[in-house]
Amino acid sequence: MSENNDTKKLVIGLYGEMQLSMLLHDLGWQVHRAYIDEGIDFSISKYWCPKCKKYSNQYIRHKKYNGKNAKCVTNLCEYCKDTPLEIISKYLQVKTSEGIETADPDIRKFSFHPKIRYDMGDDVFYVWIAVFNDKGIDRKCYFYIFNTKDVAKFDNIDLDTYQITDNQKTTLTINRSGAVINKGKFYDYSCFNNDFFMNTDVLE
Repeated sequence: MSENNDTKKLVIGLYGEMQLSMLLHDLGWQVHRAYIDEGIDFSISKYWCPKCKKYSNQYIRHKKYNGKNAKCVTNLCEYCKDTPLEIISKYLQVKTSEGIETADPDIRKFSFHPKIRYDMGDDVFYVWIAVFNDKGIDRKCYFYIFNTKDVAKFDNIDLDTYQITDNQKTTLTINRSGAVINKGKFYDYSCFNNDFFMNTDVLE
């Protein structure tokens, strides 16, 4: 791969990760990026009230101090105002792929490359980002979110889309709306659309 292609790949990866960070932030997650990437790219966290059984912001207490209104950020639930909050954390490995053009301008081919292929528990997730790029004019990001136990099913040499390379890859054909349109001989690829596509709820 040429230096220009390496640079482009790095830029696309950073673009996908930034888009994911913004999405998670909008959903109330604090997003922390690893300085040294050793498998986990992001850790994300939210405050949780064990009494109210829901996520909460920190309660901001307002009181008079020296005749002035002062605010104090507490570690208490904003709903019940008396329960110390817990921190719930999740861990994400992120991979971004850019689609290859096909004869149909509304369809791209992607390499789905799950780097985590074993169950790492309920709090570890793999986020695959497909970047649908029309020569930089109309760039869209689609997020497919898996718990690591779901990724193992794709490490299967019998899949008709399996690529035999140094790393396991699966060729996915995706249209402009982000839908995977593969028609496997025995595998139902609609799970990408029904179970994993933009499925941020699994992180909750």
